[in-house]
Amino acid sequence: MLLPSAAFARPRSSLRGRAAFPFHTSSIMTSIADHVSLLLLGAAMVLAVCVSFFDFRERRIPNKLLAAALCFTFAVYGWAGTMLGTQFVGTALLFSFRGMLLGMICLIPAYFIRQVGASDVKLLMVFGFLLGPFGAGLTLLTGAVIGGLWALWLSWRSAGLRHVFTNLRIMARAAYLSGFKDVHWDLRSAGAVTMPYGVALSAGAVLVAGWQLALRLS
Repeated sequence: MLLPSAAFARPRSSLRGRAAFPFHTSSIMTSIADHVSLLLLGAAMVLAVCVSFFDFRERRIPNKLLAAALCFTFAVYGWAGTMLGTQFVGTALLFSFRGMLLGMICLIPAYFIRQVGASDVKLLMVFGFLLGPFGAGLTLLTGAVIGGLWALWLSWRSAGLRHVFTNLRIMARAAYLSGFKDVHWDLRSAGAVTMPYGVALSAGAVLVAGWQLALRLS
């Protein structure tokens, strides 16, 4: 799922003449790749905590946090590349950009129908860059469950579950009658129950990263 270390281990024949790894080269390479994975998992968790703080208190996700996470990832890849070579860097970047692309593809439809903000899309893209494509998908899935439960609780607290289900039925019927062309479910409109969705995505990322850390450290 996250930077499979064995994929970066090159054959011994391609490493002859390199004094940096005189003994047990494959083991050392695997260890470095494992350290890269641990660093990225830790970065994802730190980013999630910082984003949750800002999004919960100020309802915004600073671009500086996202840029810092990307710069940190490039720095880690660069550090590992000095020892593992350009093949590792190329494989790692492909892994990260696939995760970023998947994050954008998964959440951009919700942005176009005004269910999430641009910052939420960028956040999932950065989580995808850190955790890879499978990690991005799990983060979105877990975050959606957390966000859905949170939204239900907020709606119940403000109007009661009966009112919530009535509104859902009305919105679903209106969408069906219009052929799903007239959908006005703007969660950012006046009077709508709002929630910091970045917090839900961050919680999902923490669960995914924590699960991966537990697997790697066990």
